[in-house]
Amino acid sequence: MTPEQMKKKVDELAKRTQVVRSKKAGLKGQLEAKREELDRLVKEIRAAGYDPKKLTEERDKKRVEVEEAIASYEKDLAEVETALAKFEKKGTL
Repeated sequence: MTPEQMKKKVDELAKRTQVVRSKKAGLKGQLEAKREELDRLVKEIRAAGYDPKKLTEERDKKRVEVEEAIASYEKDLAEVETALAKFEKKGTL
């Protein structure tokens, strides 16, 4: 390899190094922003009274509670509808 070729190769490597450093800095900034966002979310979750590590369990527990409340409401509503239907049949309304 001639000295000119070596200089050209070194210059090329220097440019590539600069591109890599620039990308690394950009990614580092993005990583820091994501960490800050995650910290904010963890604080928000804790402020709401939940443990961030148990969100899936909490979600499942709340889902069961809502499903039970819906089923109970549906049962109560059906009873009211049945009672109303009996009154309508008798003509008391």
